Amino acid sequence: EVIAGGRTMNSVRANTYAATMIYAYDVPGQDLREANGEMDLVQLIKRYPERAIMDFHERIAQQLVAGNGAGAGSFPTFNGNVTYDPKGLGARRGMFEYANTAAQTDTVFGVAKNSITGWHNQYRDITSFAANGRKNMRAAYYDASQEMANAEGDVDLLFGDRGSFDNYLEDLDDQVQIITPSTQAGDRAPSKLRQGAKFLGSTFYSDQYIDVNSAAINSRGGVASPAANGLIYGIHSSTWHMYTMGHDAGMETKGDFAQRGPIRHPTQDMWRYEFVLSMGMYCDNLRCNFAVTGGNLP
Repeated sequence: EVIAGGRTMNSVRANTYAATMIYAYDVPGQDLREANGEMDLVQLIKRYPERAIMDFHERIAQQLVAGNGAGAGSFPTFNGNVTYDPKGLGARRGMFEYANTAAQTDTVFGVAKNSITGWHNQYRDITSFAANGRKNMRAAYYDASQEMANAEGDVDLLFGDRGSFDNYLEDLDDQVQIITPSTQAGDRAPSKLRQGAKFLGSTFYSDQYIDVNSAAINSRGGVASPAANGLIYGIHSSTWHMYTMGHDAGMETKGDFAQRGPIRHPTQDMWRYEFVLSMGMYCDNLRCNFAVTGGNLP
């Protein structure tokens, strides 16, 4: 892909690879025999694929935000503290670097951040949420949003660790903006965690996989990371793109979590089904996105 550079319209050719992952699960022949259409009262056959695809999705979600999804190390990650390897061609660094613009030197999608103007993510660090939490979140939001043409809108999605999310809600007090009107007379914060809270023109969500106690988040190469004190990503969704490889569902599959099988085990009364993912992800305007650290500090 050709990634736009700075305002001088410089550009450099980057590269991205689709990660291929296969999630296999086995169904005993005995279960198949007992699951006789409408007589499958316990819905055994329905639950096998549901649980398998749910587990697969959760692994990908954890890999994307933290870079430590079990068995999903080939899928891209936002976390610049770790690497991923989509095709066995060598480790690639996560997209967001937790450092000021001038200090960012990571190579992302094959392009070094200090090799071309504008190929970096915006960054701010909070020293105390009560003192400068919302101020730095707002500054990072404006830094990223001003890099995009007005027609493309602003940053539209934020997600961070639970501590940063809670500090944000506490700091808002009576200024909490409710997405859905509530009839509750008590706490004015959103009653549903997955509902998120408004922040300027975006929605801020708590992400369970951004765990500041995990080694993937709190350190980089054995050195303490600013993300150990809290991590919030600001995403301009129009700058991110996903693609799949494959087109024949009967053979290689379409690569979009398509199911393949059944394939019988030759020596067991067992049938194997597979979910096949062949998907890549890239950003064509990294400077329109940001990371904020320190949000977990009171």
